[in-house]
Amino acid sequence: MAMAAIFEAMRDSRFFADLTAYDREPRRLLVAVPVGLLAAAAAAVLGAASACLMVMVIVSGLDGAPAAAALFSVFDQPARAETDGQASLFILSVLAGVNGAAALAFVAVGAGISHRPIRRYVTVETAFRTRLLVAGLVLVGAIMAALILISHAVSAGMPTPPVLTLAATTFDRATYAAFAIVLLVIAAAAEEIIFRGWLLKHAGAFTRNPAILMAVNGLLFALIHFDPNPGAFLVRAAMGAGLTWMTLRTGGIELAIGAHAANNIAILLLLRPLSLTPEPQQPFQLTSLVTVAAIGVGYVLLAEAVVRWPIVTRWFGGRPATV
Repeated sequence: MAMAAIFEAMRDSRFFADLTAYDREPRRLLVAVPVGLLAAAAAAVLGAASACLMVMVIVSGLDGAPAAAALFSVFDQPARAETDGQASLFILSVLAGVNGAAALAFVAVGAGISHRPIRRYVTVETAFRTRLLVAGLVLVGAIMAALILISHAVSAGMPTPPVLTLAATTFDRATYAAFAIVLLVIAAAAEEIIFRGWLLKHAGAFTRNPAILMAVNGLLFALIHFDPNPGAFLVRAAMGAGLTWMTLRTGGIELAIGAHAANNIAILLLLRPLSLTPEPQQPFQLTSLVTVAAIGVGYVLLAEAVVRWPIVTRWFGGRPATV
């Protein structure tokens, strides 16, 4: 009964409040998608160039021009990103620049065609709820960090956390972690505004069924990562579905950005370093289903805690949900 009430509330999510019959015209999507992709491709090039230039200026100022120029060797020697903190941050910067610029360009085209402000793909509120992003970042980050550190404590085969191996001193490690966190938040925001922003908004114009919306969003989110491993595919699908739940319940993507970024931050800093090498194909393991269930249920519980727990809800300026 409670689940039925929650699903009904999600059907009437405030995130869909600005949808009209205008959004149901397929021809507008048929124009928005190809034009948006062209704009995204052009923006991605500019984003990559801007990121490279910014990193070059910073590294040149700190370590000299030769050190800055040497960063580009990571494209010929991709394994460097797994052992060199500076090279890893360089790649993260380029990825954040590419993804951020491409996502903004794609959504800007969609917003223009739909006659909708870009912010309506982010939140229903008049201002971005930074505290809601922080809530997702802190809660998911703390849970994942605890689970990973417990695994390190009980398993002798766990590798040393990358944040300890990619830099030599405490200051360098803290610097690496700080820059990585900022860049991963940007990268997560780019994916969220596409999938839980633009895609979810327009899918909601055709169906308000939460189960369908979560399934479609999760599957497309998993497909776009092009991971050949079925276990990883299911994990990302569950993640996409859970982030969709968060967006429908909170009326915006802020919590989803924080949760998504926290997941990537915990993995990159504590579990395995950034790698440019494609993942080798692995057979499906039933244990993957445990991870899938944990992520799906965990994200749902987080969203419900945030919208129902008065102290958290009021902290970011909202009102506790009645269902």
